[in-house]
Amino acid sequence: MLCPRDAPMPVSELFEADLELLELLDYKPIMSKGYQCIMHMHTYADDAVVKDIMWAEEKDAAGTLVTKETPKFVRSFAKVRARMTVRLPLPLEKFETIPQLGRFTLRDEGKTIAVGKILRYKPSKTESNVIVTGGASQ
Repeated sequence: MLCPRDAPMPVSELFEADLELLELLDYKPIMSKGYQCIMHMHTYADDAVVKDIMWAEEKDAAGTLVTKETPKFVRSFAKVRARMTVRLPLPLEKFETIPQLGRFTLRDEGKTIAVGKILRYKPSKTESNVIVTGGASQ
């Protein structure tokens, strides 16, 4: 990620996000703690894991919206607040700060299963790698 030297982009392996679930896979019709999928954010695409589901809002059998605190699982078309982890530190930003860097999608087996917005993140303790290139040699 290119950024100014005096204001480096924050990196994190753990973040909290609002997810809007789309249709989940037929043979995996629920999302729960430990759900693994592929996260796509700007040019990044790698494994992501749902660490915790903090709350969810979904429709019951009668079609009424029901809010659940720390549910064990959620189904398709729910709105969810979840903590997620990725394998490597990822440059990201809160949606409210820079919307373009705060959006992502979750995919599973080639199908988009959720879209999300980053709300908070825990800054990574690892140092960011900076590559400095000199001018063209003659």
